[in-house]
Amino acid sequence: MSLPTPFPTRRRLLGAALLAAAPAWGQERFPARPIRLVVPYPPGGTTDLQARAIAQKMQELSGITVLVENKPGAGGNIGVDHVLKAPHDGYTIGISAMNSFAINPLLTKKLPYDVVRDVQPLTLVGSVPNILVVNPAVPARTLKDVAALARAGDVTYASPGAGTSVHLSAEMMADALQVKMRHVPYRGDAPALQDVLGGRVPVMLANLPGVIEHIRGGKLRPVAITSSRRSHLLPDVPTVAESGVPGFDVKAFFAIFTARGVPPAIVDTLNRELAKAIGHPDVKKQFAKLGIDVAPSSVEALTALIYLESRKWAPIVLKTGASWD
Repeated sequence: MSLPTPFPTRRRLLGAALLAAAPAWGQERFPARPIRLVVPYPPGGTTDLQARAIAQKMQELSGITVLVENKPGAGGNIGVDHVLKAPHDGYTIGISAMNSFAINPLLTKKLPYDVVRDVQPLTLVGSVPNILVVNPAVPARTLKDVAALARAGDVTYASPGAGTSVHLSAEMMADALQVKMRHVPYRGDAPALQDVLGGRVPVMLANLPGVIEHIRGGKLRPVAITSSRRSHLLPDVPTVAESGVPGFDVKAFFAIFTARGVPPAIVDTLNRELAKAIGHPDVKKQFAKLGIDVAPSSVEALTALIYLESRKWAPIVLKTGASWD
């Protein structure tokens, strides 16, 4: 006896399941080839370290090949724009500091992309505090010492680029301390670090992961942490708030993104696979040693954070007059 037509037979159920599991005719399963992960900064910096750890863990967990490519320049804009102009198929993604989405649009009217129109957030990676460091030859051990040097003469400080959260953090500190320090911008953490290690620039504000090994090795002297709490990696180093700037709390967020227009199913797959890698205990342990607080997120949560960060930095950009135009 056959079943009434409204009730599918076992064969029909099996056929429907197979059809749902199979890719559409002419379409490949995703990912069917390597994914490119673009870092818009030079090799060796905080963002680059995160990208390579995530790529390696995705390969181990899911067999997904992720090729890390560095495309530095223009405060990260070149690399970000490269991702957004790639085919909208999910095979080109990027990892960037939050300034690419929350700060850079405030600095210029000539940005080659529109965050709302062009950027598809994928997941938050995490956050790190910034840290003020000096070359050991500099006679300063506290933030008050650095401020005294600035009042006494011309003090330069290095950052990974004009308009980055690191640069703006330094300007916030200088403004609160009522001192002036001359900014020397670089194209990323690594080249800035080399000049500070070499003594050509005495002071640097940097993401903690990019300088922690040099601090441990005695090649840099830590002065103050920008987050509201001390880092577990450097428990003896005070915060900026503890050093004379009450309420100071700045962290750098890092996010993975792709181009808007990538199919939702692929966005979901990328979010899921990236979250597995970022949240894996091995990666958490590796990042913790660098001072990175891991926090993979939903697409919606990252989208909201970009909006909130933009609102946070807008008055600071206005007050400092920071601009690329």
